[in-house]
Amino acid sequence: MQGPQPLGIDGAQLGAGLPARDITLGELRAILLHPSCGRVTRDEVWRHLIGQARVRRGAWMVAAVALAMPMLRRLATSICRSADVERDDVEAEVLTGFMDALSKVNLQWTHPLLRLSRLTRQSVARSGVLQRPCLLNDAEAAEGRTLTYPPGHADLLLAKAVAHGIISAEAAEIIAVTRLENVPLSDYCRRRGLLYCTVLKRRQRAEARLRQVLVNGDLTGGDL
Repeated sequence: MQGPQPLGIDGAQLGAGLPARDITLGELRAILLHPSCGRVTRDEVWRHLIGQARVRRGAWMVAAVALAMPMLRRLATSICRSADVERDDVEAEVLTGFMDALSKVNLQWTHPLLRLSRLTRQSVARSGVLQRPCLLNDAEAAEGRTLTYPPGHADLLLAKAVAHGIISAEAAEIIAVTRLENVPLSDYCRRRGLLYCTVLKRRQRAEARLRQVLVNGDLTGGDL
């Protein structure tokens, strides 16, 4: 949004009640947030932003996220109020879901920003981040299955999982630091210069694999 050549749109070309001149994204954000901005203007601007994000990616994808930030913050707050989950995890999934929704939303629909919000919420719900930790699902519990842990500290479980190729050493470190040592995942990523969304997904996949082998009893026994 800042110089020397900030991104912007041509208000004369886009029309929809916008000033007939070049409009920087900073000014465009103020226009969209103003109470006098009508739905027709807002919808046309968002169709244009979505199109730019799809075709040009890069800075325009970031621009779409920035202009949607008020909606994304409200969505993350709403989700956190309805579920006992970490705010950082929810925000990461909201960001991931929104960027995915930009490529899926039908530009022929009315209220494109509202449609993006709904698609983002659905993506967060599918991600599993809202699920409370659960040892067994209902079907497994009905079968009388239990999780069997190998003897020793949890670190030994992670070490055995790595040795047997169930999870990677990197995934084991993430779980050990953020789960056993209670270091927030955001802090872990910041210290190592890693993308939060990427590390979150890696941890989720590794924990799912660990859970499955524990259900199957594959990490128990003296030979391990």
